[in-house]
Amino acid sequence: MANFAFLKEIFYGIGSIFEFTFQILPPIGIVVNWILTFILIGLLAYWCFRLIGFTNKDKRVVDHRQPHNFID
Repeated sequence: MANFAFLKEIFYGIGSIFEFTFQILPPIGIVVNWILTFILIGLLAYWCFRLIGFTNKDKRVVDHRQPHNFID
């Protein structure tokens, strides 16, 4: 059977990288959460103002006594 010690070293190295990054993430996590929250609120407000601007200002007056032409 072959010696797979090099695979163990690779997996332990990857594990060490993950442990290091997961120690860094919690302190910056709250900052990223607030930044993403403000971006989301800003985008929602922008879209709401765009929706208000999409209203059709010159609405067609429909005379219900006349037959409709649905091709127009």
